Amino acid sequence: MKTLFLKDMRYRQTRVVLTALSITVLISLILLLGGIMNGMRIQARQYVESTGADIWISAEGSGGAFIGFSMVVEEYMAFLNSARGLTPNSASPLVFAQARPTVRGKSTKAIVVGYKLGQLGGPKQVIAGEGKMFTPSNFEDYRPEDPVPYEVVVDEKMGLEIGEQITLGNEKVKVVGKAESRMFVLDTPLLFMDVRIAQKLLLGNTPHVNMMIAKTDKNEQPGQVSAGLDALETIEARTLKQTLGDIIAYYVDEPMKAVQFLRVMLWLVAGTLIGMITYVTMLEKTQEIGVLKAIGGSNNYVMGLILKQVVLISAVGVILGLILSYVFAAAAPIFVAIHFVESIIVACISFVVCCGSGYLAARKAITVDPMIAFRGEI
Repeated sequence: MKTLFLKDMRYRQTRVVLTALSITVLISLILLLGGIMNGMRIQARQYVESTGADIWISAEGSGGAFIGFSMVVEEYMAFLNSARGLTPNSASPLVFAQARPTVRGKSTKAIVVGYKLGQLGGPKQVIAGEGKMFTPSNFEDYRPEDPVPYEVVVDEKMGLEIGEQITLGNEKVKVVGKAESRMFVLDTPLLFMDVRIAQKLLLGNTPHVNMMIAKTDKNEQPGQVSAGLDALETIEARTLKQTLGDIIAYYVDEPMKAVQFLRVMLWLVAGTLIGMITYVTMLEKTQEIGVLKAIGGSNNYVMGLILKQVVLISAVGVILGLILSYVFAAAAPIFVAIHFVESIIVACISFVVCCGSGYLAARKAITVDPMIAFRGEI
């Protein structure tokens, strides 16, 4: 009698398998949607945090370094190198712009990062054995005649080889090195080049940059330094924390509102479907329950028999769902990051929903008169 519930499951193995698979698929979908958003948030932070900058400065009225239209002339920002609260000479110009380079004859998405080598804004060296850094400009100030070669350091995940050329605008740019991968949102690769080349290719050879970035002194609070610079009313200054908040809100939360809504709806559908499947599966046992009660089976025994099946099916579905979600995340064409804590929460909630539905079905089933149960009614 101890294995009676297993024999019953083998008898209805098709329904048992389908129920477990339904739980598996629903859990996987919920976790994958959450993983996509988590991955976008992680990628939104990677580059910004890697620059080492504490203060991000954009044009007045731009709304932020990454979310609005900002053009500043770096030579006009020379006062930042001696500004109170900032590390002396840490102010660095930065061009950060979306582009459509042609790679191996195919147009693709990318973000151009133009900065001064040795300053804030990009990598200081390439991956060992993967080429060299681009040749920097010769002058500190902007000079149209500065003969800087058209060179770029690409993200290692782009799969380009040293010496290859990509077309950016109307110019050919040579790949001279590979940098550690710091993809931006939705696996957008970064192309690192000298700020002068970025100005020539993207900004019509003008002395403008999108933003200036800087480090604060060790004894200064970034928030206070940012507020002091912002009070000048000619520029907008934000801390690293504020900048990250702007990026995540603009590039992740706003465009992914529909996905958030879909995820909530999926939770409701998942709970309803899992509950209905489990409930109907248990109610199909009416006749068996009638027989058990007719031969002396107590309500507690019948309840335990049903709940054992529910717990086993739910556990199998939940575990397979967790495994499958991580497998799909690893094989996904974009970066998917499933948080372990979130996956445990999803698994626990789904398990409780399944078991709760089975319990309700069992409570209803044990109240049925054996004679009625023999006729298959409930």
